Amino acid sequence: MDRRNFLAGMAATAAVTAIPGAGRAEAGATAEAWAASAHSFPPEWAPHDAIWMGWDDYVTASPDHARLRVEMIKALTPHVPVHMIVDGDATTSAITALMRDAGLDQGNGAERVVFHVQDTVDVWTRDCGPLFISDGRTLGLAAFAWANYGFPWPYTNPGSLARGALDQELGRRMGYAMRTSDVVTEGGGLEVNSRTLVTYRDAMMQRNPGKDLNEIEVELKRLYGKEQVIWLDRAPITDRVLQGPKVANFFGWGANGHVDEYVRFVSEDTILVGEVSEAERDVNALMRLDHEILAENRRQLETTRDPDGKPFNVVPMPVPDVQPLLRRRALSEQDFQASPEGYDPRLLYRDFGVGDEVIEVPAVSYLNFLVTNGVVLSARYGGEGRPDHLAESDETAAALLEQCFPDREIVKIDPLAANWNGGGMHCLTQQQPRVAGGADEQAPSAS
Repeated sequence: MDRRNFLAGMAATAAVTAIPGAGRAEAGATAEAWAASAHSFPPEWAPHDAIWMGWDDYVTASPDHARLRVEMIKALTPHVPVHMIVDGDATTSAITALMRDAGLDQGNGAERVVFHVQDTVDVWTRDCGPLFISDGRTLGLAAFAWANYGFPWPYTNPGSLARGALDQELGRRMGYAMRTSDVVTEGGGLEVNSRTLVTYRDAMMQRNPGKDLNEIEVELKRLYGKEQVIWLDRAPITDRVLQGPKVANFFGWGANGHVDEYVRFVSEDTILVGEVSEAERDVNALMRLDHEILAENRRQLETTRDPDGKPFNVVPMPVPDVQPLLRRRALSEQDFQASPEGYDPRLLYRDFGVGDEVIEVPAVSYLNFLVTNGVVLSARYGGEGRPDHLAESDETAAALLEQCFPDREIVKIDPLAANWNGGGMHCLTQQQPRVAGGADEQAPSAS
């Protein structure tokens, strides 16, 4: 489903939520003990018991989007079980048929896919799905409040409110205790190693009007169990969603300031940061802005110190050349017709008219990769009908990831179908950390 259909979720209180029937509660466990526990959000390279995904076809029913998700499942199942959230048996049967067509049947990976039926399902599992925190023995959830990525009207409408409840619903169904907060953010907006969290200041302030930065930082540290927050000032324009164009006549989706598109930890001391090349910076107004902002991000990271006062190793990762992937079209009368649901594109195209050219931009990225047991899913933009230099940049990005994760297979998958909806493979997934005794271990419920 398109990110524009996500909606402001249920605001959670800054307390520990009592979950009826939570499994394996420790004798005498209290809300205070759970809130002060050692649970934290582990770095992505730590071992996993599962990768979670959601299959929602509201606007992602295209063959290309189905192919992407099946390719991801095929790459993941030799290394880690996939837990798929679905809305019912019909969806389970449809996915099973697609997997079978791709050679994933019983005995060949299909048995590693576990289906979970629940009312609230969404394809962007990274953002409104379960954010698992662990102490190495038990699991819980970090449950931030939800506000539909801070999208302006007309992208947010009250009819989609229930989508923000996905993680709370799964937590109740699975019996996980939760750390909750009234601070608004999404999983893709937070990047971590063991002790440090990185996020964009402008995105967090936009999501949380009325809160000061210190208040937000305290909550980020508390819910994720981190010692330090690195605040990058600005997110690139390609990922922004505005009431109008991104810049000039460029339009497109994004997560409105998600760090997992541009800045990723690959070890405790090494950070990859996106870089628009000098050759591509002047191809259009959008790339000029993103070049400036990403260079600023890099400078900030290079001058930041870890909790022990040591510098990070900051390594540039190329930003894919989006120019060959842009879609250009002339606006028609249909583009200015309000929908029955209340969406009025005249707000979006208010400075344009019928016949004007607009340029649609996919959220391409080599940094929206997924790391799990034994494998890294990396973006591939080269291939038949596309310029040779895209295949070359694919190889550059894959080689860098291979250096960072030499003990893992690098699997390149074309994520463009998800990019058009504003996300990528990292956005489509969420990892469940490995705990002693297996995935059934759970944190004590609050009492």
